Amino acid sequence: MSYTVSVVITTFNRPNELKEALDGVYAQIVKPLEVIVVNDASSLPYEQVIEAFSHHDNFIYKPLDTSSGANKARNIGVDTARGDIIAFLDDDDIWMPDYLLEHVRAYEEGADAVVSGYQNLGKEEEVFVQPDDVVQADILRTGNQYCGMSGFSIRRELAISERFDESLPNGQDWDMYVRLLQKNYKLVNIPRAIFMYRFMNMDGIGAKVAKMTPEQAIVRLRSADKHRAFLGEENYRKRVAAQLLVYLPLKQQKARWIMQSIKLAGLRVTMEHIAAVSLKKVRQRV
Repeated sequence: MSYTVSVVITTFNRPNELKEALDGVYAQIVKPLEVIVVNDASSLPYEQVIEAFSHHDNFIYKPLDTSSGANKARNIGVDTARGDIIAFLDDDDIWMPDYLLEHVRAYEEGADAVVSGYQNLGKEEEVFVQPDDVVQADILRTGNQYCGMSGFSIRRELAISERFDESLPNGQDWDMYVRLLQKNYKLVNIPRAIFMYRFMNMDGIGAKVAKMTPEQAIVRLRSADKHRAFLGEENYRKRVAAQLLVYLPLKQQKARWIMQSIKLAGLRVTMEHIAAVSLKKVRQRV
């Protein structure tokens, strides 16, 4: 069977990064059936980048009137798509030329959905790859050790039935992987770095989380709460600590964040998390 691929890119106030992402899509060895850009009501102008790609017959631009978040935008892309496979891409990441080729091969071998390894954009020597050929439940219980949405694709009929959980402000990738695995779909992992992920975009998640208060950040625990039974109590507490203490160096009133983690995850788990992060930073400097 020859598979067709719809690419769904969600974008919000990143026209320059979107152009880089689109350049990568149109440089693919396997050409997509269509490229759907869903603009989540950005306030920045996009006319220049849209004009640069509008000559492609398979380019579809869907500007939204109201910003509803990335999950809503992705579901709109799913409803628009016509391909056998839907491959998702965030506007600030870049696929390597063989990205779609590798994903299509996985579907030819029976995959229902696919995740893949990646490199740190700008520090390409940093590679993040899981060695297994399929996603492992035990690894998911430690958090999302695979990839974000830019490394994910799924059969269209499955994307329509499962959909992204629009109530989650974060962790939507991990939530999707857990749900697919629990329903015994074949979730394949490509153990190679085939896209580039942009870490710490300062208009992205890190900057937003750093501006939150510990009380406001409780909403970021929704995915952990949703899958608490899957995680088990120890891993649940570890995930709570990780969510609350992420980007800690960027945050004001660090002690309040640590106390919130102690309150919800426990003293031992909180201290173990801080120690592990500190040790990792020391090793990176060596």
